[in-house]
Amino acid sequence: MYRLMLSISALILAFTASTPAHAWPGFTWEQWQKDTQEPKPQLNTPQAGQAELLPLLKTSMDTKDTISTTKAWEAKRSDILNTIGVIMGSPSDIQHDTRKTFVMGEEKLEKYRRIHLRIPGEQGDSIPAYLLLPNAPLASPAPTMIVLHQTQAPGKKESCGMVGNPDMAFAHELAELGFVCIVPDAIGFGERIPEGTQPYHGSHDFYDNHPKWSFFGKMNWDIARVVDYLETRQDVDTNRIGVIGHSHGAYGSIMATVHEPRIKLTVASCGFNTLRTDPDPNRWSHLTALMPRVGFYVDDIKTAPFDWHEIVACIAPRPYFNWATLSDNVFPETDNLADIYTQLHDVYALYGAEEKFHGELVPGKHRFPDEGRQQVFAWIKKQWELE
Repeated sequence: MYRLMLSISALILAFTASTPAHAWPGFTWEQWQKDTQEPKPQLNTPQAGQAELLPLLKTSMDTKDTISTTKAWEAKRSDILNTIGVIMGSPSDIQHDTRKTFVMGEEKLEKYRRIHLRIPGEQGDSIPAYLLLPNAPLASPAPTMIVLHQTQAPGKKESCGMVGNPDMAFAHELAELGFVCIVPDAIGFGERIPEGTQPYHGSHDFYDNHPKWSFFGKMNWDIARVVDYLETRQDVDTNRIGVIGHSHGAYGSIMATVHEPRIKLTVASCGFNTLRTDPDPNRWSHLTALMPRVGFYVDDIKTAPFDWHEIVACIAPRPYFNWATLSDNVFPETDNLADIYTQLHDVYALYGAEEKFHGELVPGKHRFPDEGRQQVFAWIKKQWELE
């Protein structure tokens, strides 16, 4: 199911100039290429070389045939994931720290407890997180949301309502509603960078250790370790683990879900536009440290071997709610999401799961307002039969 809220004023706003993309200090693509000596990936895909988006239920621009079975879609999905795997890269002989999660401290709030954790991750790089345990959970064991922060140096603290924008305090709001929440710092944020530094600090140190990997790959790997931890807790319903985020947290939620089958539900707010309509597709490779290999395609973006509609479609048939705005100043040119929502609906329909996809495209800029969040919270409860 999807819904579009369009108006003349919204359409005018959709075509206004956006705020220029911001390059974070701590990473340069040229330095990455020099240090890693990585060549351009050799990826010949149906999307590569096409200025237009390849429809999700097509296997090439030339064919008139349409994918009509889950078997055919999953064959295409496998090809998409293989392509993304090459772009993400792989770690160098990663060593997993197998020690137990360490409790750093605990605070009691009115409706929940906030527990400061260090979750074992890569050796020498544990994952700082807050675990929010409601005094009155919705169920026992409880549905649990992984809450991913936006691009702000404090990381998880903003998601918990401790600093920053109250509209970003999803974990605080969800915990007050009775959801268990776990809120990790992504690599390059929060406790994983020195106090006072900017996001992506120390990026080149990461690439020195893992020259063939990517920040995005590491983020996915870390989320899998967070899920490992949740599976050790008897108070967590492991069949109802979801993920939610805005901006950095949104595309992090999408990618984490695509790569982690134990995540059963996803909410993404203002997390992507398509590479082929983006005036700054270098946001993924030059302006951030996320996916350096995308940098080989930004001078002629139609050569990119994938696009974001394909990645998002790989979530099907798990429940997915996408919130997007027509005048997003971070991810501009989102008006084509109306058609993408229709295509996603069709992918979900192959599984007979149309009701599990919900897309919103609304007037406004890069934000997730209270009315949107309340809609999402009600949707989560409905998907998990908590009403």
